[in-house]
Amino acid sequence: MTDLPAGPRGDVRALPPAFAAHARDFYAGDAVPAEPRAAATVLLLRDAADVGVEVFMIRRAATMVFAGGLYAFPGGRAEPSDVDIAATASRELEEETGVSSVELRAWSRWITPEFEPRRYDTWFYVAALPGGQEPANLGSEADRAIWCAPKDALDRFADMMLPPTAVTLADLAEHPSTASVLSAALSRDLAPILPRVVLDTDPPRMAIPGDADYPRPDGG
Repeated sequence: MTDLPAGPRGDVRALPPAFAAHARDFYAGDAVPAEPRAAATVLLLRDAADVGVEVFMIRRAATMVFAGGLYAFPGGRAEPSDVDIAATASRELEEETGVSSVELRAWSRWITPEFEPRRYDTWFYVAALPGGQEPANLGSEADRAIWCAPKDALDRFADMMLPPTAVTLADLAEHPSTASVLSAALSRDLAPILPRVVLDTDPPRMAIPGDADYPRPDGG
């Protein structure tokens, strides 16, 4: 397993400082939320003898406008040629890692918070690494690629990822194997998750539907 940068574990729903600043500016004005664009991302999984399930992650290049310098999973926007959102996931995975012919299972669906100028309606898929294939960092949008156990990723750099990534890793950490993850995917709730910002905490955090502090659209 590739070495990971050391760092303190953070609240998986805590907002990185730059995103908290964006949120404060947005809600202080009268801006209209951007329309989310369709996107997909893939959690490519394998089993490792010493740690159980591992997931393939990339670190987005610091020059990227959206989530630059943060850890994420391979993925991207839908293209007109994609027959459906699963096709988007397969295409992006192959373009960014070289891995093809994966069996995708939907895991969750996240919508970028309203304060972000670039918003996405992103389907998260899980897939086992096919035999005989090994992912590589083939894209220009990432400067690093690693295999890591979900808990290890959270322990090492939870402060270097967006809340949906961290929450997804926390979910994966509950499973001992790829087979367990794929089985759980069959009964997942795929209702869209629109995080809302709670700014009166330190640090500011994202709340999701079901949380006691999830703000209503009317401010209640």
